[in-house]
Formats: sequence, structure tokens, C-alpha cells
Amino acid sequence: MNYLSSLFVSSIPAEAAEAQQKSFVTYTLSSFTPLHTEKISINSPGCNGYTLSRPPEPPTIILHESRNVLSASGTTGNRTWEASLHLSNYLCTNPSLIQGHSILELGAGTGYISILCSKYLGASHVIATDGSDDVLSSLSTNFYLNQLQDSSVIGAREVKWGQALISGEHAQWNAGREIDVVLGADLTYDVRVVPALVATFGDIFDLYPKVKILYAGTVRNPETFEVFLGACKRNQFVAEDIDFEILEAGRQEGPFYDDRVPIRLCRIVRP
Repeated sequence: MNYLSSLFVSSIPAEAAEAQQKSFVTYTLSSFTPLHTEKISINSPGCNGYTLSRPPEPPTIILHESRNVLSASGTTGNRTWEASLHLSNYLCTNPSLIQGHSILELGAGTGYISILCSKYLGASHVIATDGSDDVLSSLSTNFYLNQLQDSSVIGAREVKWGQALISGEHAQWNAGREIDVVLGADLTYDVRVVPALVATFGDIFDLYPKVKILYAGTVRNPETFEVFLGACKRNQFVAEDIDFEILEAGRQEGPFYDDRVPIRLCRIVRP
């Protein structure tokens, strides 16, 4: 009653201000299959010593993010977008793509994908990258919320698309450590960022010729996505579509996202 009374006497915030408010969001990874089952001993009369096995509850990822914001501080990285959730379902269904591999995420935003790979999918090392200082500063909070603040497996660093990964000051990028898989989600929201993004793909291929790039893009505007595919083709990259359905809303058990929004999942390769 005290809390309800305080709400009654509080002024209603402006819609723009309310959209910027961050909240704690818990995502359930229902498509992730844990590697072990839970043993339950029954000690009731007549069943003493009998043991049941049941799978543990699906794991979760907790993030501090702005659920209603579209863009803030010049970035769209303050919330987790549909394509990230779809990509996470694909990775949970195919964990061998990540297990034991070194991962680089472009445009990490809230860090959802990077946290998934480091905490649950068995990546050997994960680098969450973004070009926004505001986003990078928020990643440490989300690492902490998922008990990764002291982890040597995951880290964050700045990568601005279109800028050379290696400068004259640095003989090696990432201290010479290999990158096996590059992940990205919802990076092609604006045609103006596409050339820089694809240029960064090229730099990564130059450094790591055997790298695999997996990209999930929400197709809000088909023309924008075609610009991305065209840029890949001009740079002699091949975008191979991966067939992975979006579950209907009634079949989703977490994470939950709009099943009416088309999302394309692609494998980017350089022959």
C-alpha cells in the first residue's frame, strides 16, 4: 500500500523519458539442452533409495536494457533485438558451432549473444565488440548480472566498422589469438552503415582466412537488406541462407519475440 500510494502522488514521466528507462530483463533459453540431468532421491516409505532423473530448468540470461527505446545516444545497442533472439535459438540448437571456438561478436549491444556463448555454449574465448562508448560501458553491468565479471573467457573492446583493425601501433590484433567464428545480429538497419560493416568483414577475412561469419538480420525494409547483399557480392563474399524457422508465438517458451517479423539467417563466406 505504501508503494501504491507513492505511485499515486508521483508525476507521470514524459513518454520520451520513460522510453529511455532501463529495466532488468530475464531471457529464458528454452531451446538450449543442458548436458546433464538432475538426480532426485525419494526417501518416502516404500520408495527409500529410489532415484528419479529430470532435466534442470532452462538457463537464463539477465540484462539491464531499455526495452522500449529505438535509438539513444546515437546507438541502437541499448536493447536486445529480435534477430539476436533468433540467432541465439539457432546457436542453442547447434552448440557445436560455438563449443571450443574463439568468438568475435560485432555490434554486441547488450552482450546477449556474447554472454550466451561464454556462459552456456562452451566458447574458448569471446570478444564482445561495439563502436559506442555508451554501449561498451554498459556491457560490464550485464557481465556482472550473469556472474562473468571475473571471467577470463569473455571481454569487451571497441571496434568501429570501416576502420582498420591493425594500425601502425599494433603489429597484431587480439594479441595474435585466432578468431574462429564471427557473429552479428541486426547490424543492417541503415544503408549508410553497410559499406563500413562489409569492409570490416573483409579485414576479418584477411586476418583469419578460415573464419566463419554468421549473421542474422531483421528484414524491416527489403531494399536495405538487398543493399547489404549487394555489398557482399561486390566484395566477392557469398551470403548463404540458413533455413531456420521462427517459432509461432503459441509455441515459443522463451526467448519470446515477434513471429511476424521476417528474419534472415546467413552464413557469409569468402571463396
